[in-house]
Amino acid sequence: MLSFLFQKKESQDEKLNTVYSNLKKIYSYEEIDDDRKNYLKETVGKFGYLPYSHAKVLEELTPAETLFALEIKWEKEGCFKNGEFHFKNFCESPLVRRNIKNSNWIKKEQHNIKLINLAGLGNGNKSEVTGKFVDWLRQLLILPVGNIENGVFPTTLYLIPFHPREFGCAYLPSSNDVSANLEDSEIKNAIGLDAKEQVKLFIRLAQLAGHPVIYDILPQTGRFSKIVLANPHIARWYDIKTLIKKLEDEIDLIAAELESKYEKEDVAIIKDLLKQTLSNGSGDLSDYYKELYKIFDEKLLEKKKLLSRKMLEKQEQIKLHKIIKEIVAKNHKTKPQNISEEKDIKNQAQTIQELISKGYWPAPGGAWCSAGVPVFDKMSECGSYPMFRHFDFKEVDVTHFANLDT
Repeated sequence: MLSFLFQKKESQDEKLNTVYSNLKKIYSYEEIDDDRKNYLKETVGKFGYLPYSHAKVLEELTPAETLFALEIKWEKEGCFKNGEFHFKNFCESPLVRRNIKNSNWIKKEQHNIKLINLAGLGNGNKSEVTGKFVDWLRQLLILPVGNIENGVFPTTLYLIPFHPREFGCAYLPSSNDVSANLEDSEIKNAIGLDAKEQVKLFIRLAQLAGHPVIYDILPQTGRFSKIVLANPHIARWYDIKTLIKKLEDEIDLIAAELESKYEKEDVAIIKDLLKQTLSNGSGDLSDYYKELYKIFDEKLLEKKKLLSRKMLEKQEQIKLHKIIKEIVAKNHKTKPQNISEEKDIKNQAQTIQELISKGYWPAPGGAWCSAGVPVFDKMSECGSYPMFRHFDFKEVDVTHFANLDT
């Protein structure tokens, strides 16, 4: 799963040592006093790691001290000697180094798995800046090293996705790039490693310290992610403006039906309010009209379900996919057949803006335990995005479960 994160086999140790040497220059490695060195040597030497909390290590350890102490971990793992990394046959994986060929190790009693959000490793007591490279190294230093003699591996790092995200949710990536928010500008300027290279380096250093690394990802993506824009057919799409127009026509039909039972002026007020709500989300309603509004809205809901289902039928989706593909291509000044991968999407923000302006939105992810298609309900209060409702197999409204939905 993590093969894409590693460089070519050629000169692996030489490249790593060059980068590491430059890191020590950035962090004034030689300025650590002897008492501090002796303390770190004794403590990490005894336990195999530094038994601090993350809050404590953030407060007490300088970047240089962190690197110094990590060298002791790498030495104990047999990957570091005389100030340089050495690993047999360019083997970074602690599992391969120990000839592990099955997953029994991860099920061993007392084995620890640490869920880590790289962005969340910063010092929140001092600033709102996300965790950066040296903060990740501090976390690595304090991870327990297990008991290899008894088959208990060092703590496994379980990384939360580190991609650019929608709605601030790690599981709604907008691309497979590494989020620019994670980039340490000092390292970028001094060594030339961007955010992606910094994450790659951290994973390498973690494995060389004996820690297996796994990566958490779900088969889902942000609504307007690069992969969706490059391949519109992998998502279901709504033409919101067309839906609104059809629902306005249905409102007129429902109004004509209700005029035989209720005052025409009252029906007209509700009709106008519902049309306004479709485009702008909400409107004020006095208690006098609430009963009539409820009757009107229940009839309209059935039409919303019907029209949403119809729009998501295969033939309608084929038409929409063609339209979306052409819009994406136009924004990239090329032909639709020339765009199929994330790397082809260079104008993501511009493309999204045009799609939204024309009313084209990918279907939302849905609500847990829902069944059937998301049902377009109305636009948000400011009219900037569509809102949907969700129903389970018993037609019970489960929209409240869709906490990352719109």
